[in-house]
Amino acid sequence: MSLPSTPLSTTPYLIRTARLVVRCMQPEDAARRKEAVDSSGAHLDELFPLKEGPLSLEVHAAHLRRFRGSFDLDQDRGYGAFEPDTGRMLGETGLLKRAGIGALELSYWFRGGAVGKGLATEMASAMVKTAFEFDKVKRLDVYCLPENERSAAMARRLGFTFEGRLRDRQLAPHHERADLLCFTLLDSEYPRTPASQLPFEAFDFLGRRLG
Repeated sequence: MSLPSTPLSTTPYLIRTARLVVRCMQPEDAARRKEAVDSSGAHLDELFPLKEGPLSLEVHAAHLRRFRGSFDLDQDRGYGAFEPDTGRMLGETGLLKRAGIGALELSYWFRGGAVGKGLATEMASAMVKTAFEFDKVKRLDVYCLPENERSAAMARRLGFTFEGRLRDRQLAPHHERADLLCFTLLDSEYPRTPASQLPFEAFDFLGRRLG
């Protein structure tokens, strides 16, 4: 008995920009992720609190295993951003499906010591371009804590509009309840953003170029 034919997803698994490789995470990236987080210290304390010490390699590996499973099932997609020459992990970004029908949520973090060079904006811009040109979303959202000025500034740089302060929200079980700032970008606004002009190449699961 033959297996049913299933069309291969056109989801980008790997993206190349001028200075970055942004791709689906692999098991060997657990050590790279741990190094990026550990070396960032308080810079990432909001996402990776160090009250009980640095996360172990096993914990990072478990996170990546869950991320990869979700990615392959066309659910939430988490990408790592790496230096093309060294393979050093610079940050993490993603497109989450909890934003509702026809929408996605953009997430991102970048390692300490590598900010201020435009690389984080380049990484996030690649996700904006992916969301509107491959996922064909109508809306893209960004949420951040009110005190996270760096993340809010990133959203504005990418062309997102501040919609308001959402009170007492918890978007995931591992988040603490808190107020959140909400930023959105619509498909009608996307062509006027810097991300729409970002030079990049996207490749599918088999390494074939998309677009």
